[in-house]
Amino acid sequence: MIASAQFTIISLCDVVTSDTPPENPYEGQLWVDTSVTPPETKIWDGNEWVVQNDIETIRTTISILTEKDAQFQQTIDGLNSYVATLTETVETVSNDQGVLEERILNSESRVSELEHTVDGLSVTMQEQYIGGINYVQNSSGLNGITDDWSYSGTVKTDTSTDTQNNTISDSCFVLGAYSSLSQYIRGVVPGTYTISVRAKKTSTMSGYFYVTYNGNKTKYLFNKSTAFDWTDYSVTLTDVTDPTLRIYCYCRDASIYLADIMISEGAIPRKWTPAPNEIYTQEVKIDKRGIEVSNSASSQRTVITNTEFAGYYNDEVIFTLNKDETQTKKTTVDGELTVGKTKFVPMPTASEGLNIVILD
Repeated sequence: MIASAQFTIISLCDVVTSDTPPENPYEGQLWVDTSVTPPETKIWDGNEWVVQNDIETIRTTISILTEKDAQFQQTIDGLNSYVATLTETVETVSNDQGVLEERILNSESRVSELEHTVDGLSVTMQEQYIGGINYVQNSSGLNGITDDWSYSGTVKTDTSTDTQNNTISDSCFVLGAYSSLSQYIRGVVPGTYTISVRAKKTSTMSGYFYVTYNGNKTKYLFNKSTAFDWTDYSVTLTDVTDPTLRIYCYCRDASIYLADIMISEGAIPRKWTPAPNEIYTQEVKIDKRGIEVSNSASSQRTVITNTEFAGYYNDEVIFTLNKDETQTKKTTVDGELTVGKTKFVPMPTASEGLNIVILD
């Protein structure tokens, strides 16, 4: 018996080219579809023919990619523009920072100048405020030893070159051995007061200056048994309640020099000034007692007080008022002189004498 069979040989490399798809396609079979222009190569994926060279899809994809690329390029351009703007902004900020730093430096300089100005103003205000009302009468002996002061022993005033070079008032009191000087200050109101004095001590024995207040309280400005040159001393009383103060200085051995004595309100020492009702210049003295006008070149002075109206030559009274009469030591009349009902008229020449005329 002879067997026989039929085989179908399929070439996997065969590509069917036709207007219609091949029958009974196998998976992976290629078909060139000539029914379209240009022809399309398709492959059977087991379910359908899938175009392998889809130009439109590629074109669409390329178009999409091109559009995306354009958008990306636009985005890049935008980023570049933003970066440029940001750079410019940074540069502007840098410039502004430089300007700001310059302004800060200028401001610091102006603040420094302002502080300097404020310091200057403070100094000026302080200098203006250093002076104050002095409660001490004849506080540096510019009017001699007046009855404002009580003293014992030897006390005098001094206006020597040393005193003028070392004091504001150009005058001082000088206490000799075993001498004292004191003054009561009345009428102060409760508050804070500062007492100050500029002093010099030549002896090596005890000497002191103190103030008493509130009846029995005492504070020393100095209490020394050694010599010292011109020195400022002060003390502040923060609790004054009694209206009367007393300053007192004692010298056991010559000499203590006291100048620019000052009692003023407040907690700081003030620059010396005379009491409010006192004016002292080289030729004029005015205080609560009256007025004295002098001329050192002619040794003359005129004194007007509540007890006298007199003219002096050196220390001799030349004229004075005594109630309803004027007393003079010498009188010179250049012209006519009338006394009551009598007139004395000098002749043209001294040798001719004097006419005496009786008035009606």
